[in-house]
Amino acid sequence: MIKRKHIFLDDNSKIARIEQKIKKYERYKPYNEKTTKDDFRVKEKLAMLSVVASNFMMTGHSPTLVLTKLEEGEEVMKPVGGGQKDRAREIICKADFRKLYRGGKGRKTDPLLIITAICMYVMRQDNPRRGDIRYSNDFIRNVGVTKEIYQHISQKLEANKNS
Repeated sequence: MIKRKHIFLDDNSKIARIEQKIKKYERYKPYNEKTTKDDFRVKEKLAMLSVVASNFMMTGHSPTLVLTKLEEGEEVMKPVGGGQKDRAREIICKADFRKLYRGGKGRKTDPLLIITAICMYVMRQDNPRRGDIRYSNDFIRNVGVTKEIYQHISQKLEANKNS
């Protein structure tokens, strides 16, 4: 076996190595300090949100401001429609999924299940008597959202909203 000679590093490569080590340890942040850009899981969840939103035909981005006449006769800019997907995105970015719904004995947890429940919550906020979201819907049944799971998650979201 040939004995390998020790190679000394020059100053530039030493600096590069130390920079890499510093970057490595800067990457890890506590969960509450992470932004959407830092956390790849949030990016994954937002991708799932677009799938769920298209299944539910949720209204897209922020509501548009439209000139509306008030009873007194003056015109005021008021928001009209939309914004469901954006509100769901805000909830997904802020919420800790482990606190919303925990898996236990025989309970299946999946980010898609929680995201679907969040979307249902946002849509029901707009129209409380919304009857077209059925738990027997193919998409909802395949994801695994039941009435109990939805009620559990919506109660947690209400508690988080109030605090």
